[in-house]
Amino acid sequence: MQQANSAQPIISLEDFYIRADKSDDHVTNQVAWNWSVAPGERLAVMTSNSYLRYQLMGVLSGLVPAVAGRQVRRGVIGWPLGGEGGLDSKLKVSQNVHFVCQLYQDRLDPEHVSLDSFWSLLAEQGIDPQMIQRDFSSTQKSVFFTALSLLFSFDLYLVPKTKFLMSRAGQPLRQLFLKRSQGAALVTTSANSRFLRQFCNRGLVLSPVGEPLFLGSLEEAMLQFDQAPGQSETEEADDALIQGLNLQNSDRETDDQDDIL
Repeated sequence: MQQANSAQPIISLEDFYIRADKSDDHVTNQVAWNWSVAPGERLAVMTSNSYLRYQLMGVLSGLVPAVAGRQVRRGVIGWPLGGEGGLDSKLKVSQNVHFVCQLYQDRLDPEHVSLDSFWSLLAEQGIDPQMIQRDFSSTQKSVFFTALSLLFSFDLYLVPKTKFLMSRAGQPLRQLFLKRSQGAALVTTSANSRFLRQFCNRGLVLSPVGEPLFLGSLEEAMLQFDQAPGQSETEEADDALIQGLNLQNSDRETDDQDDIL
């Protein structure tokens, strides 16, 4: 199933296979994936298989290896939105932010999101630069890690879950995400229909065993997903976010990349 787009894609999956069953590492998608994400495209990947969603986000972020296939990247791909890994919870907030800013200093974009506005947003949630990260409340953790993901400009944003982002408490972050993601590509595995309609324009429907069933307009994809046999989820079902995520993204080079997995 190939995506028709004249622009060079940000990422392409060719003859691609990933794990589809948590209890058996020999079970993969039964039909090879051949699809890509073009610049500015906002793709919702829909499947009732939560482990398949988890694996897809892990593979796209570079943390989880594919079983087989070829992955070609032509841009800078962010870590999953709100990802917590790679930071030392015993350090001060300012120290962890400084660490990530050193890694992604070429991706800071003060005209869209400045460090001053970032710290102001955190202050509204009672987060002080001198706080120790492990002392965060649950809401503060959600705010901090989501805001940190949006401090930098990426060519492709990965959004595994949107429960907090679409909540009342997440409204300031939602506005920041809307601003930051303008013109960028996006891949989400969220089942939140409000998020999909606000932020996505295309949909890919996968069966529970990973068979590509439909790739096209978002509304048609949502309809196809509801009607597909074996698909039962209609609401957000947040997966556990990858905790050990390494923020040292190995795909930060802006030149074309051809990673064979």
